[in-house]
Amino acid sequence: MEHYRYSSRRSSALLIGVALLVLLSACSDRAPPLGRGLPETFGPTAPYFDTRLKERFPVGSDATRLLTELRNEGFAVKGDREPNQFSARYQAHGLVCKKSWTVYWTAEQGKIAAISGSHNQACL
Repeated sequence: MEHYRYSSRRSSALLIGVALLVLLSACSDRAPPLGRGLPETFGPTAPYFDTRLKERFPVGSDATRLLTELRNEGFAVKGDREPNQFSARYQAHGLVCKKSWTVYWTAEQGKIAAISGSHNQACL
């Protein structure tokens, strides 16, 4: 009888632990669509996000389309209209790590004049 109680408590504790992990992972943010499916390599030696940006929004393409898509994906956009320099950042918070995707671009006459991106991760 004592073994049954111990086993039952242990099973309950295990189920609670698994439920907590599922709930916590559900609270984690996901990558923006523009950053999904890329290798999980970060920093300046990992040009995957930058390459994707340049392929999707090449120099000369419509800057308004870029801005609209970034906002629709949840990027926080900042801009300085005078020199036409802009940036947008998306942050995803996980259990112990925070990932961010940042886009930098300049625009002239409504067209992208230069664009680059970075993808970083910071963990506790």
